[in-house]
Amino acid sequence: MLSYADERTEFINICQRAFSLGMQLSTGGNVSLKLEDNVYLVKPSGISLFDLEAQQLLLTDKTGRVISGQGNPTKEFTSHAAIYGTRADIRAIVHYHPAYATAFAVHNLTIPLLTVHARRILKSLPLVPPGPEGGPQLAGLLKEMFAVQEVRGAVMSEHGIIATGKDLKDAQNVAELIEESARIALLSSFLPSG
Repeated sequence: MLSYADERTEFINICQRAFSLGMQLSTGGNVSLKLEDNVYLVKPSGISLFDLEAQQLLLTDKTGRVISGQGNPTKEFTSHAAIYGTRADIRAIVHYHPAYATAFAVHNLTIPLLTVHARRILKSLPLVPPGPEGGPQLAGLLKEMFAVQEVRGAVMSEHGIIATGKDLKDAQNVAELIEESARIALLSSFLPSG
C-alpha cells in the first residue's frame, strides 16, 4: 500500500498554516501534491483545512480517480491536473480565497506588485477570466496562463487565488506573498502619493 507518510505530514502542516493565517476558512480551498507521474495527494472535498487529518488525504491519478482513501477529491482537481500537465517544474498547488486578494478577484482587478520583493518573486500575476468551478473551461484558462514559464500564481476572477511551487512550502509562500501584495495595494491606496 502507498503511504507517503512524510508527504502527508507536510501536507497537513501546510493546511494548518494556511488556516492559521486566514488564507482559507470553512471547507473551501484545495491543495494537491504531485508524488509521481500519475499519483497525487489531494485534499478531499467538504473538509476544512483546520479539521483535515493525514489519513483523510486521498491518492488519485491525473484524472482525479481515487486510488486510495475515502471520499471525493476536490472538484477543482481538473484545474490542478491541467497545470501539472503544462509545467514539469510544478509539483504542488494551493488554491485559497484569502480576503484581500479575493476582494481584487471579485472586482476582476489585477493585484499590483508594489514591492521589490513581490516583483522579484512573482514577476507577473495574471488575472484569469471567470469560468465555472471545476469545469474544463476554467482548466483551459489556467493551462493557458501557466504555460508562461514565469507565472507562479494567478488571481481567479470572482473566485480567489491559485499558487504553485516545486513543493508545498514553495506554493504556500507564493500564496502568502499574493495575499500580502493585495493587502499592501489596498492599504497604500488610502495614502497620499509621494
